[in-house]
Amino acid sequence: MNRFKNFFHGIYGIDGLSCGLLFLSLLINLLTTLIPVEGIQMLNPVSLLPLLLCLLRFFSHNHRKRQRENERFMRIMRPLFEYFDQKSEEREQAQIFRFFKCPACSQKIRVPRGKGKIEITCPKCGNKFIKKT
Repeated sequence: MNRFKNFFHGIYGIDGLSCGLLFLSLLINLLTTLIPVEGIQMLNPVSLLPLLLCLLRFFSHNHRKRQRENERFMRIMRPLFEYFDQKSEEREQAQIFRFFKCPACSQKIRVPRGKGKIEITCPKCGNKFIKKT
């Protein structure tokens, strides 16, 4: 029992790359299950490879190597994460503000919702136009 307890002491655990591998494995498995084409059905054993890698990373005791692998993965995935963060922020702001483009210079202007018809002055070119918020 003590040997079993020591085995789990110091394991690396789950990080971003492990979650990505797990998601990839589930995605491949789901696609091979849902698409009834014989050629795709042969990919089902391939879905076990990312799962196996995920488990090997989870139980690894080499923390430094796993951290470097995770940092490389996160560096590659950062643009995707930033894209989704930006989209969620835009959705939150769309509930509070209306966005208009200036007809003269195409500057994007943010105006509070629910103010009725208002005159908007472009901060870039000074053009004035009337819109309903």
